[in-house]
Amino acid sequence: MYSGEKRSIIYVLGLYLSSTLLLIATLFTGYYFYEQDQLMNDEKEILKRYATQVEERLSLLHEENDEKLEYPRFENFKSAIYDIDKNLIFSTLNGEVKKLDNNFFIKDSKSYLISPLSPYYMGAAYIVVQKETKDINILSDLIYIAIIVMFITIITSFFLVNLVLKPIRDNIKLLDDFIKDTTHELNTPITAILTNIETIDSSNCDEKTLRKLERIKIASLSISNLYEDLVYLLLNHKTSLQNVDLNLSQIVLQRVEYFANMANMKKIEFLLDIKESVHFTADRQKMERLIDNILSNAIKYTNKATKIRISLDETHLSIEDEGKGMSKEELEKIFTRYLRFDKSQGGFGIGYSIVKSITDEYGMKIDIASKPNKGTKVTLRW
Repeated sequence: MYSGEKRSIIYVLGLYLSSTLLLIATLFTGYYFYEQDQLMNDEKEILKRYATQVEERLSLLHEENDEKLEYPRFENFKSAIYDIDKNLIFSTLNGEVKKLDNNFFIKDSKSYLISPLSPYYMGAAYIVVQKETKDINILSDLIYIAIIVMFITIITSFFLVNLVLKPIRDNIKLLDDFIKDTTHELNTPITAILTNIETIDSSNCDEKTLRKLERIKIASLSISNLYEDLVYLLLNHKTSLQNVDLNLSQIVLQRVEYFANMANMKKIEFLLDIKESVHFTADRQKMERLIDNILSNAIKYTNKATKIRISLDETHLSIEDEGKGMSKEELEKIFTRYLRFDKSQGGFGIGYSIVKSITDEYGMKIDIASKPNKGTKVTLRW
């Protein structure tokens, strides 16, 4: 899975899940408060019926006017009566209600309803009805349902994202297959061209012919460098690492010499600040690919008759050109595979993708500073 594909999956999943979960949270919150209100209303209606029963019993007692009055008691609830001044007359409640201002409230897992009484049976002006509160436990159920819905949403979104990305994956596979076939066909002619150029006796050639041979050699080196990139791209995960102690100073100098002809064609001058015997443990082929890609890009995208500054010490390697540079938007996409900003220069847009994979593998930090029409500076730190 490519890094760009991973980012796409993360972005789509993040957007889809955040919007879906926000919708679920909104619906569940509304449902929770709706159910809570319904349960409270149900409790209130039950207490009103209980208050009516108390009022009816008090009415009977008031009419009988018996000397031996017995306050009515009920199995399902308890009650109390208060006079007009809110003084307690009689109570079977568990505890005393000190304030009769609220018409309905819940306290200590008990529901209370204060109902005015008119006429004042037995001198009572208020009836207070108390019952055990019905367990309002829908929150835990909602949380459980929400977890299930979230899990289903995540699974669904993952398959949805993969379905959306399938055409992109198919196109990338086609491109990889094309590169693989192209790479296979490039090997033999590149080797033949470079071998034959080296065998030509330049002493018997005139100046015009030498310039032609030089251009052929530079073009062949460019194709050879592209070929090496393609081989690395295709075989990176199939070859074993050969991490050894490398003298980076020597490798950098060798790669500068390798690209000397290409730089001379554009009259580019190398300014070297390379400390001797800088060592680093890595695979030689990968370090050469790393340096070659940065250096070839510096040569390719810089202007004629300019300078390329190369600095190396125990902590960093930097390569700075005076070329066309890149915008902030281009820098943000610089490591995207197959993405080219300047199609006039050719290539497949894989150079910086390879650079990023190697720096990540060896724990290097890569910093690219660039300004349009000013140049680009690539710094590797370890």
